[in-house]
Amino acid sequence: MSDRKSAERRVGWARIWARAKQIVTTDATGSDEDDHVVDEEAATALAAHAGRLKGGLAKVAQLAAYDPSATFGGRTSAPSASARAILGGLWDRAPAISAGAIARVIEDDLGSAPQALFAHWDPAPLASASLGQVHAARLRDGTEVVVKVQYPGVADALRADLDDSAFVRKLAGVQIGRSLDDAALVALVGAVRGELDYRAEAESQRRFAIAWQDDPVLRVPRVVDELSSGRVLTMTRARGKSIVETAASGSPDVRRQAAAAIYKFTWGSPLAHALLNADPNPGNFLVDVLPDGAVHVACLDFGCALELPTEVRDADRELWWALVDDDGARAAERFRMGLARSGLLLRADTLATTAHREWERTLAAPLATHGDFHWTADYARDLADTTGRVLAGGGVALPAKLLLLWRQRLGAASVIAMLDARTSFRRVLVELIGTGRRALR
Repeated sequence: MSDRKSAERRVGWARIWARAKQIVTTDATGSDEDDHVVDEEAATALAAHAGRLKGGLAKVAQLAAYDPSATFGGRTSAPSASARAILGGLWDRAPAISAGAIARVIEDDLGSAPQALFAHWDPAPLASASLGQVHAARLRDGTEVVVKVQYPGVADALRADLDDSAFVRKLAGVQIGRSLDDAALVALVGAVRGELDYRAEAESQRRFAIAWQDDPVLRVPRVVDELSSGRVLTMTRARGKSIVETAASGSPDVRRQAAAAIYKFTWGSPLAHALLNADPNPGNFLVDVLPDGAVHVACLDFGCALELPTEVRDADRELWWALVDDDGARAAERFRMGLARSGLLLRADTLATTAHREWERTLAAPLATHGDFHWTADYARDLADTTGRVLAGGGVALPAKLLLLWRQRLGAASVIAMLDARTSFRRVLVELIGTGRRALR
């Protein structure tokens, strides 16, 4: 049995053992508080094993910390908030490996030790996640940078994890994972495996930086090519608070600006620029509040990123143009034509089902009002649930070309929900792609 499978089994046993202790020591009513205790036991075990093994198991644990449809350790419903908080440390605070091991990766790839390559090198990591950790450094010209270094040996471990199709479905999220066909699984495996190539990540990061270079709010760090390689990625340092910190201490206005910016980036990159960053981990955004109250949002980690074919982008736009159309009958027809054109629609006879209508209504909710929409955890959960039900009904499917796009949207919806903000998401979207009315002429 692989280390990862053994760890998953131990997490399941942690839940069973906690439930057994609960039955003996607590009341027999099965209260929510008791469920939270069991969740915390399993989450603690998962965090410990994921932090040690990293790779695929850490990615599943990261997903369970924010995806409302994610489960783990044998539980059939979403984990409690306390369990999510335990797992949330894996976004950017996974257990680090030794400074010596990191230095050896840098020396192997770049030819010299980090102390020789940088004017200053901090051996203590700023952040550590599933595949690598990040160190602060300074170039000889005084530029502050961060250096992302891949854990030694993690590539082989992740490749082994990705050979297990049942495990790959967990990486898609529960609601999507159940419905994936073989081609979609292959697409997901390819995208996750691509995260091991930091040269490809650097190229993706450059494309996103160009796309958003004139935006007043979004920031993408600049790659330092001469100090980057297949396992080392050096970039200018971004400053700011994490999404968790912003959600806890940010004013309503700061949270509003941050939510609008993340929506612009996650929805707008595919729709406006045909670019997809398919891993909207909460740890991949930093929120910086300027002295005048303006907000900058730094977007990080482009390992699981790709360019969308023009025909995919254009068909996807039709769906969102339909959802901002104020003419109800025209909007409904346009949305359904867009479904067919995109490849999402399998059977037209399911369009009138309750599951389909609820999904369409949930997708449209942030765009249905010309005023502010309150994007909450309940909304993100409804979006995941209605998407799962419409996929389970068989009338809508996620072909390989669309899997990563919709996986990203469900994840991004959960990240935005963490900010619990009110803003006009409709205005953000229309400013990016217009209403599409000319396309009908």
